[in-house]
Amino acid sequence: MPTLALAHLDGLDLRQAADGWHGVWRVDGVTHQFWLPEAVPDAAAFYAVTLPMDDLLELRTHAARRLWRSLNGRAPGPDFRNLPAQLRQFHILSLRALDARQRGESYRVIAEVLLGFRGTKEDWEVDPRKNQVRRLVAHGLRMMKGGYRLLLHYPVKAGSKKDDK
Repeated sequence: MPTLALAHLDGLDLRQAADGWHGVWRVDGVTHQFWLPEAVPDAAAFYAVTLPMDDLLELRTHAARRLWRSLNGRAPGPDFRNLPAQLRQFHILSLRALDARQRGESYRVIAEVLLGFRGTKEDWEVDPRKNQVRRLVAHGLRMMKGGYRLLLHYPVKAGSKKDDK
């Protein structure tokens, strides 16, 4: 790749901070972020990417590849972090269930609104949606207590030490 003056990219928001330059480049509907701790972005230079070999290496590698492709005028490729529709719906329902529970709604009322439960008290006692709504509220609580951060790194589960074989 030839040398490049990053400051001349169309759609670039570049700001200097105490630790270097921070850039956000929006091109073709994709947002790329980068940090230049030492470089002067207005000068033409050959850039290299340094990636720590930590739990988020897969995400960083994918982001670096997408940036490289965009810098070379190519389509960046698919986003690595798209949540499947079913998982997205689960998170939405969890947060809605938690919100309702914190406003004092019963599990049964939450199940009626979110899961379509209709029936008597006896029906409620044996309906699988009784446990489903409890799981939704419990998941919503975990998300509220910091679990939402996992969404920032999806699909990589940071801190997971299991081998991918």
